[in-house]
Amino acid sequence: MVAPSVRLRHQDGVDDLITELERQTIIDEEHLRLLPVLYWVLGGLDIFISLYGLIYVAMGAVVAMVPWQSSSASDAPPAFLGWFFFAIGAGFMLAFGGSAALKIATGFWIRKRRHRTATLIMAGVSCLSVPFGTLVGVLSFMVLLRPSVASLYSTAVRPATVGDQAPTPGDDSAAGLS
Repeated sequence: MVAPSVRLRHQDGVDDLITELERQTIIDEEHLRLLPVLYWVLGGLDIFISLYGLIYVAMGAVVAMVPWQSSSASDAPPAFLGWFFFAIGAGFMLAFGGSAALKIATGFWIRKRRHRTATLIMAGVSCLSVPFGTLVGVLSFMVLLRPSVASLYSTAVRPATVGDQAPTPGDDSAAGLS
């Protein structure tokens, strides 16, 4: 059986015939080349948004640590209110900073064709960042759930580690007989 072919026309008028499998491989590789860039942009946006928490951290530190000089002590805000604002700001920064780190790591995972399940989870998490994150998450699902892309992840070359090497015959160091 002959594989179906697709006719591609170049700018110079030359036609090329490629199989449908070759065409799909080209599309998959291009999509997997673009997705990491989108995740890196999302991570950069999360880093920028996390800086908004600095306002609350600074405001909380001022309220908690500055001695209030007023005619009556009842005008001063309670110190716990400052620490509350500080905690809210720090939590905001940690949440968005952690999200940024995971999204940047997801970009590298896609590039190396590793951690497909974690990438799918991060695609779901990025759907919560309306509107750009939703777009990236949906595109990620559309690309990563294709069977052709799943096969690219399963055949990705993993770097060998020391524990992966089989001992050679006569090698006493592998048996612990040094």
